[in-house]
Amino acid sequence: MKRAPHRAPARTRRLPRAAACVTAVTATTALLVTAAPSASAGGRSCAGQACLTVEGTGLYVAKATATTTPDSEFFGHFRMYGGGLNGISSTQHWHEGSRYTLALGRTLPDHTKICVEGWEHADKKVVPRGRTCVEIRA
Repeated sequence: MKRAPHRAPARTRRLPRAAACVTAVTATTALLVTAAPSASAGGRSCAGQACLTVEGTGLYVAKATATTTPDSEFFGHFRMYGGGLNGISSTQHWHEGSRYTLALGRTLPDHTKICVEGWEHADKKVVPRGRTCVEIRA
């Protein structure tokens, strides 16, 4: 009588596939974590029509400033939040050179994110014009 060839249990055969999944998840997480600009020596980030500049050294943040991207403009407001900041600018015409600044003047925990959103007021609607964040790192 012939014997069937020996097969490894299912758990052993799936191990390489599981290891590949863990490696892919770890690599993706590393990309997401390193995507935010650091503010340890000052940081700047832009998305859509909103830019955020964070001024400070190490974990100390002096202030955060929202501006429009170069050569863009909109009528609306900025919202800035994170790290103890929670502010909404006046509704006005925002253009290159316009600034909305909030002073913080303190040390924040490592990996704190400060974010800004630009919102346009048009035709009785409020439309997003960009959101960006800067991560504070030691």
